[in-house]
Amino acid sequence: MYQKPDQAFIDYDGYVWGRLSQVYRGPKPDLSQPYIACIGGAQTFGRYVERPFPALLGDMLGRQVVNFGTANAGPGFFLRDSEVLEAASAADLCVVQVMSARSLSNRLFKVKLARNAQIEAVSKALEDLFPHVDFETFTYAHNMLNQIAEDDPEKFLAVETELKTAWVARTRVLLQSIQTKRVLLWFSERSPNEGPKVTAENPALKYPQFVDQEMIDAVSPLADEVVYCVTSKGMPQDLTRSGAPVLQTPFGMPVTENRYYPSPEMHEAAAEALRRPVAELLAASERVADRGERIVI
Repeated sequence: MYQKPDQAFIDYDGYVWGRLSQVYRGPKPDLSQPYIACIGGAQTFGRYVERPFPALLGDMLGRQVVNFGTANAGPGFFLRDSEVLEAASAADLCVVQVMSARSLSNRLFKVKLARNAQIEAVSKALEDLFPHVDFETFTYAHNMLNQIAEDDPEKFLAVETELKTAWVARTRVLLQSIQTKRVLLWFSERSPNEGPKVTAENPALKYPQFVDQEMIDAVSPLADEVVYCVTSKGMPQDLTRSGAPVLQTPFGMPVTENRYYPSPEMHEAAAEALRRPVAELLAASERVADRGERIVI
């Protein structure tokens, strides 16, 4: 992560909210009025884009869409914030981004409560599996995972299995905890059918890391709709202004392009993919409500 790279490029109008006092993208919503909720990671937040897909979806449907995307969030993060879960459940509909499996606590390592990318503790089982690795040198989970995958791909299979198992369990609970219509959104440059396995040659996986179609199939019965948006349009994204770099790394190196977070064109594609299924689910709910029938979720 860079030190304050975004403010030189985009004003996110961020505000602090929720039980875990996380920063969400503004403007701060009016939750007393009807709304659609979107929860997810930095892709939902919309890093480096003026109008992320929640805002574009709101424009398309003429409704308030609340963006509860936050950096490094995995499915376990939202389970620890009762205020966000309550807000998601109070929405007319909630879009749940398919999040990475690398940023959640499991039996091998634990991430910090409100800083999902940062390691809090490593289990003895993981230390025994990789006795030559000094785990105290790692601050972030993704750096640790990349390193141990490169060191011993065969042993890493046990870690990958644990991450996948934890992701399915946590995502199932998350979907069950949101008491409204739920749309599960796959938003990535790769298809879930593409092999996401870590290898020594490919430690940096495309988001959402470690998640595949089998995992989506395991949780999709708990969603009202599953939407797939696979696109790399507009990537890499140019981050210069008038041809000159406006961002830099903590070491003073210029940053001229974004190769990781979705581009503006990708966000447009995600909003377009969501428009019809979201509108149809909302219309169906409204027809039931108009008939005076009790909606059972």
